[in-house]
Amino acid sequence: MTVPAQKSANKLITTSSDLLPFIESLPDAIVIVNQEHRIVLVNTVAAGMFGHTADALNGSDLTLLIPVSNRSSHSQSVEGYFRAPHSRPMGVEKRFSGLRADGTEVPVDIMINTIVLDGAKAAMAVVRDVSYQRALEERLTRESLTDGMTGFFNRRYFVAQLEAHHSDAMRSGLPTSVIMFDFDHFKTINDQYGHAGGDIVLIDTATMIQRELRALDVACRIGGEEFAIILPNTRLENAVSFAERIRQRIESMEFRLGDVTFHATITVGVASFTSTDTSYDSLMKRADKLLYAGKAAGRNCVISQDTLAHQPVEV
Repeated sequence: MTVPAQKSANKLITTSSDLLPFIESLPDAIVIVNQEHRIVLVNTVAAGMFGHTADALNGSDLTLLIPVSNRSSHSQSVEGYFRAPHSRPMGVEKRFSGLRADGTEVPVDIMINTIVLDGAKAAMAVVRDVSYQRALEERLTRESLTDGMTGFFNRRYFVAQLEAHHSDAMRSGLPTSVIMFDFDHFKTINDQYGHAGGDIVLIDTATMIQRELRALDVACRIGGEEFAIILPNTRLENAVSFAERIRQRIESMEFRLGDVTFHATITVGVASFTSTDTSYDSLMKRADKLLYAGKAAGRNCVISQDTLAHQPVEV
């Protein structure tokens, strides 16, 4: 189908009655807005996408389709567009969301062009629902940053978060602590019960720890049987108390593989950022060395940087 229209300076000039049949044939939502930010024409796809009737949308302010948090900046963008019209293709690195009638948001991509509709300048937006693409992107990102077995974040995410928390701690002065632990004699568990037994230890431990975490805490599996937990806004003594609680709970847990039950223990190193930490890496190394100091001390214990205050751990 062609649009009964004429071109002038690369601008579509047409009427609502001529344009409507064409936009109704398109698979994407079409929303046309005038310079007063009012919707002057939509197609059925747009009405369905946003949960309004076409009659309800036509004549309404465009903010009806914009999430409340974005309305001010979006209004400025519309003003800027009409002052200096330009084509905006889809796929530009910017994320948009529309607002449905039921208050939920729909992720969209938008292509915009200037037209003259019924004798007045207008902006015609082709709006595409990209919910599937966004969900896929988020899933792939999440999978790249998490451990598939435990659901905890991976080492890559741990390092990025620890670096960010170091910057925050240096700027704000708020305490941030890190717990690092691994299982004692984990190879023996794998040798005696197979890798299935080792997997059960990791999975059950992660499930227990997840229940103990606050929303702001970051739990990570950073190696085979090695874990780390970032505790923002947490002083060293409180982190040590949390670590000891986790150690005791793991020690008392009964792991089950078929009809066989067995136990496991962990050794823990706990450290906090200090004013002398020039990077996140110094804290990470200190916590790791404290963990190995705990191994040397006999395992199944919690060692903090205060514990070894008189025997400094080199970093």
